[in-house]
Amino acid sequence: MAQRSHVQSSFLSSIFSSNLPWGALTLLWLVGLYMRLPILIAPPLAGEIAESLSLGSAAVGALTTVPYVVLALSMMLAVRFARRIGMLRALALALAVVAIGSGARGITLSAPLLFGASVVMGLGLAVMQVTIPALLRDWTPAHLALGSSVYLNGMTVGELIGAGGTRPVVLALAGGSWQVAMLLWSLPALVIVALLVWRLRRRPQRPDETAIPEDAPRRSISLRTARVWLMGVPLAASVGLFMATNAYMSSILDARGEADLLALALLLYNASPLAASLSMLWRGRRWVSRRWPLGLFATLGVLGLAAFLALEGWPALVALVISGFGITLELTLIMALPPCLERGDAVASLTAGMSFVGYCLAFVMPMIGGWLAERFADANLALWPMLLFAALSLCAIPRMPMSAKGAGDSAAIA
Repeated sequence: MAQRSHVQSSFLSSIFSSNLPWGALTLLWLVGLYMRLPILIAPPLAGEIAESLSLGSAAVGALTTVPYVVLALSMMLAVRFARRIGMLRALALALAVVAIGSGARGITLSAPLLFGASVVMGLGLAVMQVTIPALLRDWTPAHLALGSSVYLNGMTVGELIGAGGTRPVVLALAGGSWQVAMLLWSLPALVIVALLVWRLRRRPQRPDETAIPEDAPRRSISLRTARVWLMGVPLAASVGLFMATNAYMSSILDARGEADLLALALLLYNASPLAASLSMLWRGRRWVSRRWPLGLFATLGVLGLAAFLALEGWPALVALVISGFGITLELTLIMALPPCLERGDAVASLTAGMSFVGYCLAFVMPMIGGWLAERFADANLALWPMLLFAALSLCAIPRMPMSAKGAGDSAAIA
């Protein structure tokens, strides 16, 4: 009992330490909130959007996938843009673009304009994705693990409130209008933009926050670099498992006569990332840049999903939660690595490369699974390609660089 009290006391003292950069951590959490929230407010409003613009189910589903596709494909362009104007300026401008693009979806009068606004929003999200890790070393140099955990916790909370709070809260405040609901969700982002601009003007210029001169030395990180793939493949496994499980859970439960468990299964599975992010806030400093936690949680994600497919009833739901918990921690630990491995704009370059690989592969595998399930009339086959890919991705973890010393490879994948 005394040991438990000591652990709790040390945890609370570290959290409330006056030495922590509270202003930077607060901004990181707020920016993280809008990394996924604008995308996930569309599914709860799908019925109203479809009726208003006469969209089919495929078009409505594309409202969620289009920003992710744009985000993945524009990563390299986002790095070049951020290098040119500076990381903090790029982040502030990108968040403004996300807010305007997301809000513009609410004032569009046609489907082309709606998807055009979604594309613009995806471009802004791509810049946010590469600039936040690059700024961590400047904002929280002595607390890289905590900074990564905080912004990823904000991203997790944004996913939850975007998916769960849009309909019962924001749509009600909007008087049932999906257009007004989207505008309301965009307004807080402009306040965060103002805080970023205030920080930019208040602080003296630093190398990570200014445009880098043309003659400044840079570390080139391309898609031919080995560690981009060593980090991108496990990232694809974590992202793809989460996406595929959410997408095909309904058909799998329905096929084995457990459709009544769908609502509970979705709730538990999508709540597991919050528990994982809170665990990172507690123990993240001991886990980041260490190989065994990454391997352990990645393995839990794979085994948990395999057990979900093999079991039924409550045991299957428990396995599902274990899988969601494991792959979320795997994702968090991988995304926390670039600031530990690189400096300056090379952080953004590495983040862009591994994210490009990760998101592209994460889209392909679930599509193959969906084709197999339809071709052979077996719902479980929808998850098997992604599951096998995730199992094979475990082989990359022993070779993944975990420190700046181990990152200095010049090897490239032909």
